[in-house]
Amino acid sequence: MTYASDVREEVAHHPPAAACCRRALLGAALRGAGTLHLTGGGHVHAELDVAGHAVGRMLLTLLREEGATCGIRTYRPPRLKGAQRVLLVLADDPASTRALAAAGVVDAGGRPLPPDPGVAGRTCCASSALAGAFAVGGTVSGPGRPALLEIRTHSADHAAVLAACAARLGIDARTRERPRWAELMTRRRESVQDLLAAIGAESAALDMAEDDVVRQARGDANRRANFDTANLGRQVAAARRQARAIALLAADGRLATLPAPLREAAALRAEHPELPLTELAQRGGCARPTLAARLRRLVLIAGDDGGSAESGSGSA
Repeated sequence: MTYASDVREEVAHHPPAAACCRRALLGAALRGAGTLHLTGGGHVHAELDVAGHAVGRMLLTLLREEGATCGIRTYRPPRLKGAQRVLLVLADDPASTRALAAAGVVDAGGRPLPPDPGVAGRTCCASSALAGAFAVGGTVSGPGRPALLEIRTHSADHAAVLAACAARLGIDARTRERPRWAELMTRRRESVQDLLAAIGAESAALDMAEDDVVRQARGDANRRANFDTANLGRQVAAARRQARAIALLAADGRLATLPAPLREAAALRAEHPELPLTELAQRGGCARPTLAARLRRLVLIAGDDGGSAESGSGSA
């Protein structure tokens, strides 16, 4: 199973309790994965094609609660090897038509209705509509991948209603229309996490929150490591310049003619070429800026790239 399948199954295991919310969920699912066939006489035959047994059982329960005569079967599409789907088939009897009317898909006469934007006016029903739409047509990227959540549906009008439901919950998402479907989507990590929590996928929302913490910790660690590596490189380069300058001064006899503080700084660096400037100053019993100035002076006297020494020795 994919991560998105796991999330859809989690949503299916947490159907809403209120009757209005259950109907909002059922209506969104029917508009996302249902097909209506008008049979005349005020009756309508409907089918719901979904992925996953948990989603199929949830929708079957909701339909039967509304009095629909509904059968269920599984099949494997030829183009999707190994992927089993669930087909819910509603009879074309008056009870099933009344169930579809309760879900807001058809009117009392069995005629199809446009999506009801009023569902977005109630916070509880807005969450349930998003849950139903996600259960039959949603996908979400797993932890460790760039954030992406998409909910496909049959019509742009229904995608617009879903966007209004998301806006009602304070979630930033947008619609996108394709040749054969429309969708609600977002790439913002915060919005994905909030939407998952709103539709009842608490475990998935926690997975994303945990992934955010890990990402932030890893980023902080990398930044610190990069800073430490760069700083260490500057320290090593400065110490090498200082050691080279001291060796040049000693070779031509100039070191012995320098003032005592400079000779002491040179002896300290020559004795401890590997130490950073702070530790070197502690060993010499002087302030760090004082020792840094003396070492810079030695490099300048030796004529060994004084400009580079100015920038490097301060970090050593």
